Amino acid sequence: MKKLIRATLIILTFTAFSSDAGLSSVPLPNDFKSTLQIADDYPLVQTGYSAQSVTDVAKFYLLKLGEPQLTRGNNTRMTLFYASGSDNIRISLYANDYKTEIAIMVTK
Repeated sequence: MKKLIRATLIILTFTAFSSDAGLSSVPLPNDFKSTLQIADDYPLVQTGYSAQSVTDVAKFYLLKLGEPQLTRGNNTRMTLFYASGSDNIRISLYANDYKTEIAIMVTK
C-alpha cells in the first residue's frame, strides 16, 4: 500500500512539474503583470497585462518565439498560434485602456 501511495505521489509531482514547464517555456514581456495562472492541468492558462501596445507585444513574441504558424486579428486584437514540441501555444492580445491584455493557453 505504501509503495502504491509513494508511486502515485511521484507521478503527481512529475505531472505538476511538467505542466508548469509548459507555461514557463512561454516568455513574458518585462512589464507583464500576472492576473491568473492555472498550471496544474491542461489546458494551461496564464493571463495578465502589459503597458506596451498590441503591436509591440506581438513584435516581442516574434523575436522570442519566431514566426507564428498562424496570426489572426489587427492592431487592437491579435491571436498568435505556435507549436512547441507536443504543445500548442495560443497567445491572445487585446488592447484595453492603455494596456494590452495577454492570455496564454498551452494545450497538448
